[in-house]
Amino acid sequence: EDVTSSVEGMQANIPALLAAMRETLQGDLPPTGIGAHCFEPYECSFHGRCWPDDRDHIANLYNNGPKRTIGYMDRGVHSVLEIPAGDKIPDAAKRQLRAIRENALIVEPGLRSALQEFGGDRLGFLDFETINRAVPAWDGLGPWRAAVVQFSYHEDKGNGEYSHVGWLAEGPHDPREELARLMLDATKHAGRIVMYSSYERTRIKELAESLPHLAEDLTALAGKLIDLLPVVRNNVYHVDFRGSFSLKAILEPLVPELTYKDLAIVDGQLASVEIARLLFVAHRIPVEEREQLRNDLLAYCQQDTWAMVKLLQRLRELS
Repeated sequence: EDVTSSVEGMQANIPALLAAMRETLQGDLPPTGIGAHCFEPYECSFHGRCWPDDRDHIANLYNNGPKRTIGYMDRGVHSVLEIPAGDKIPDAAKRQLRAIRENALIVEPGLRSALQEFGGDRLGFLDFETINRAVPAWDGLGPWRAAVVQFSYHEDKGNGEYSHVGWLAEGPHDPREELARLMLDATKHAGRIVMYSSYERTRIKELAESLPHLAEDLTALAGKLIDLLPVVRNNVYHVDFRGSFSLKAILEPLVPELTYKDLAIVDGQLASVEIARLLFVAHRIPVEEREQLRNDLLAYCQQDTWAMVKLLQRLRELS
């Protein structure tokens, strides 16, 4: 009876609580300043509302992180241009400062040599999408361990044309063997395969552990991978990178004609959530919406590999 009375009392207060919340949202920003509390114990959902949107703000210094950002601000340093001359910062951050001071795209002379391993015939481009679940869906996975459920693969045919293979799991069964076999078949003729960051190599090694009968072929595939991320990070900086070398952060400044803005799925986190929804609760999604969601996810992953194609072309121009 006490529990019932308590629940009924809370329900009676809901209209008043909602009214108070709406009043708060319509009011002025709270007087609390920005600081370490914006990140601890989790990053605040209103971070983008309170923090400066200045590309030169110290929070946008490459590889800075919350702790160093707050440390600089406590010292009165709020712009990357105010960093004391004696402070040690990474080479990429030095390149960032140079780009801001000169208001220019910085391209290092070493870019040409860094791109040499990206030449040759049958160059491929590979990207994965994964799901991460607290309670593993399939055998051999730990909590929150990434499981590959989608791939996109472009391959240079050598005549200015590119072939494409895209695949997305369907249904709640373990898709890893089917995905691995299809990926191995799609990539079998490639000499080298471009990725952006080491994420794909790590996932392929995990697939080899999960599928020992395919381990030799998967290990050979991992050996073909070459990473485009360090090429950009070590040789190129555009002021609009804002200290980030993620594919989406660098793509618009370097390849402005290619955009994700016309896609329904625009980032990997949303893709992961929607894939999990499609795999495990598809029966709750109307059939028409389900098919559209599959198409949207395939389009998003395909855009990631095509983005690498266009990025490599742009880097060759810059070199």
